[in-house]
Amino acid sequence: RPAYWRTATMSKVLIAMSFVLMFSAAPPQASAAVHGAAGGILKIPSNDSLAHCITGCGDIDFTYPFGIGPRCFRQGFDLTCNHSTKHPKLFLGSSTVQITRMYSSYGIVITPIFFNRTTSPGTNTYDMSWEAPGKGITIASYNTLFVIGCDFDVTMFEYGTGDMVGSCMSRCAGEKVPTGGPCNGRGCCLIPLTRDLPGFRAKLVSTNTTATQSDWLHPGIMAFVSPDYHYRDDDSDNTNTTTLFSSWTNASNIYGAALSVNIMDQPSCQSAQMKNASYACSNGSSCQNSSSGGYGCYCSSYEEGNPYILDGCMEDYNPKPKEHCPTSCGRITVPFPFGLEEGCFANKKFHLNCTSGNLTVSFSENVQYHVTHVSVEDGTLTVSNMVDGNHAKERIEIQTDNGYVEETPVEAQFDFSMEFDHFVIKWAVANLTCQAAKKEDTMYACRSSHSKCLNVTHGEIFMGYRCNCSSGFQGNPYVKDGCEDIDECAQSNYCNGTCQNFPGSYNCTGCPHGKEFNLIKRQCVTSTKEHNLRLGKSYSLRLQMYI
Repeated sequence: RPAYWRTATMSKVLIAMSFVLMFSAAPPQASAAVHGAAGGILKIPSNDSLAHCITGCGDIDFTYPFGIGPRCFRQGFDLTCNHSTKHPKLFLGSSTVQITRMYSSYGIVITPIFFNRTTSPGTNTYDMSWEAPGKGITIASYNTLFVIGCDFDVTMFEYGTGDMVGSCMSRCAGEKVPTGGPCNGRGCCLIPLTRDLPGFRAKLVSTNTTATQSDWLHPGIMAFVSPDYHYRDDDSDNTNTTTLFSSWTNASNIYGAALSVNIMDQPSCQSAQMKNASYACSNGSSCQNSSSGGYGCYCSSYEEGNPYILDGCMEDYNPKPKEHCPTSCGRITVPFPFGLEEGCFANKKFHLNCTSGNLTVSFSENVQYHVTHVSVEDGTLTVSNMVDGNHAKERIEIQTDNGYVEETPVEAQFDFSMEFDHFVIKWAVANLTCQAAKKEDTMYACRSSHSKCLNVTHGEIFMGYRCNCSSGFQGNPYVKDGCEDIDECAQSNYCNGTCQNFPGSYNCTGCPHGKEFNLIKRQCVTSTKEHNLRLGKSYSLRLQMYI
């Protein structure tokens, strides 16, 4: 889902941490594209193969999987640009569904869905309906049906099944409705969608017996579908009728309904991954089943990127920091891939800030946490209170099954666990398996010759990979020659005997006969028994000489 969904105000969720369940994408192989009906692609294309494609219509830009013309769109994602008007208009396929905004890599398009009904005194029934132009296109569940006017009841049903979605009513009691209040049944009512819908039918019963209206310039009733947070007060969860009524005055103020376009050549992620030749999700991306059938792809390791293009989710990783990078902040060591300056961190998610000896990490524009420890050995980042003084657990908000909350403070590859007064963040370099990461030689993170790659999971959910020093070595696996041999012979409790150190290993043999290991000197010395025996023999010899 696009970053702008974060502006929605939803219930805040505390975490240990929770994740939206996604299926790890098997790394695809680059090959010639397979084409479906009418030129739709059924393979993961490269950027080069799409270089000839149109990327805009009027003032709307778009990218693959959407496209115009053969070899430019994924099957089911074709568009049409109508140049017959002064300002070109973009449509879904050959339908009449006009697109006013797009979030291509998320499979989201915005289209106007609104109705104006002129009413007359008495009881009258009006129908409002909308149907998706094709399979796999649904009105997303975070939309709401708003109905503005006086003295009516409205009931909404799902298209096709006839199942009831919800109902609401508005009464004005013969008075003009003041603006500025909430949409709570006086001149305005709403029906939140609880699931993705392929379409709907709404039955509106008007009981206008007093000929009153919410806006004397616009008699009748207006209805439209849109994500509800566009009409909320900034400081509350209430929708504001001032904003809603402005849409009646000027239809261009209607944001539009968010439609989700899903891949439908396979019914689910599991079956799509088995049909690898037509699987749509590129390496480094994740697959998510759609509740209405089909699936979508998402760059799970960070929010930017295009999961439908070969290497589209591969965030740049610089394995070679510049020289003379600061390696500490106050008393806290800052090891690579983390860094404090441009050129010192591997990519932006490893960027830490040092201010007056205080180390912080930013997970979004407005969320920063104090960092108390960084470990490349354990792959963890320990954070405490937020910079503004609030405790982290009071402010963490996350992705949910129904959308996004205001802010997502951690990347999808980070895993939170709480320990007393701090949080331990488990991190991964990228959402790749070790096998796939090793093929990306220039961006492979494990740079030390004595390092190894580890797959990182959160429960059963794959997070990506990180690096560790090989057995018998310690240090930083993310820099050249960063893993150094452990001298086990110099360590306590490794060898209580004769010790010989080797790179990555050591050899330990017991002390020879007559000697014992001295814990202080860390070497074999003459045993007490042997020492006393020798003293006895020496005394006896001197005694004989005296006699």
